[in-house]
Amino acid sequence: MRRRGWAAVAGGAALLAAAGIVVGLTTAPGDPGPTRAARTTTTSPTPTPTPTPTLRAVPAAPSAATLAALPLAYHDAVVPELLDGASVTPEDTWLIATPRHDLVALYASPSSRARPVATLSHLVSTIDLPAATAVWGRSPGADGGMLLVSTPARNRTPGDGGDPDAPSATFAWARAADFTVAATDRMVEVDVAASTVSVVTKSGEVTATETARLGTDEDPTPVDTATYVEASYVDTRVAYTQGNPIILTGAHSSRIPSYGGNAALTALHYYPDPTGSSHGCVRISAAMTHTLAELPVGTAIRFR
Repeated sequence: MRRRGWAAVAGGAALLAAAGIVVGLTTAPGDPGPTRAARTTTTSPTPTPTPTPTLRAVPAAPSAATLAALPLAYHDAVVPELLDGASVTPEDTWLIATPRHDLVALYASPSSRARPVATLSHLVSTIDLPAATAVWGRSPGADGGMLLVSTPARNRTPGDGGDPDAPSATFAWARAADFTVAATDRMVEVDVAASTVSVVTKSGEVTATETARLGTDEDPTPVDTATYVEASYVDTRVAYTQGNPIILTGAHSSRIPSYGGNAALTALHYYPDPTGSSHGCVRISAAMTHTLAELPVGTAIRFR
């Protein structure tokens, strides 16, 4: 009997081995045996899509009738709503903005709710040359956002009966969509303390420099002022320039309301007398006038 029982067990083991099954545990009667773990399925979390940022709105384009009713910011105008260095801090962006329309709207704020306060023409007033301006900042938003640009107008009149703290230059916000914006790598620096004028590149290289003759304490050259090349032109009626280019800036005298039939504009120009002082303009050599005339209109100027 015992031999036959062992034989049966051995035979069963052989069958298990033949079936490829290995028995590692024995269970007592009534023991349900090891519980097989249920297969778990790992579900990868669905990635949360990155939301597309909503661009800040900009003012809607004004109608032609609205633009026509606004004051034109030109070199003899006074527009009180225009900004100056007391309300904005101009930064070098090395950008030039050229108007895409006959008139573009200027604003005192980059807010989408801002109303236009003036216009800038695509032509320089009285000489009808193509206009462009320097960009001093940007407020991000739809369609390129808003640009902080130079204007050729004043916001206050200096002198007797005027504001003794009148700034030499003004700024305004404008819709980027109203301009063609281009990069530049040069600007003009007028160092009033050192009496020099220089062309400086974005990398800091000085490509041209010379001593200049500037204004007096009574008729000073602007200082601590950011502005731009409004125009480069020849006017043979201004005899002392002797046919050399006049580089008109967007700046004005901070002391006198008018000079020579205009709103005391500040220009860089040739003057034959190498001595003496100006009435606020920057007197330079004939060679330097031609160097500066090669710069694009809208090039930034810093009076330091």
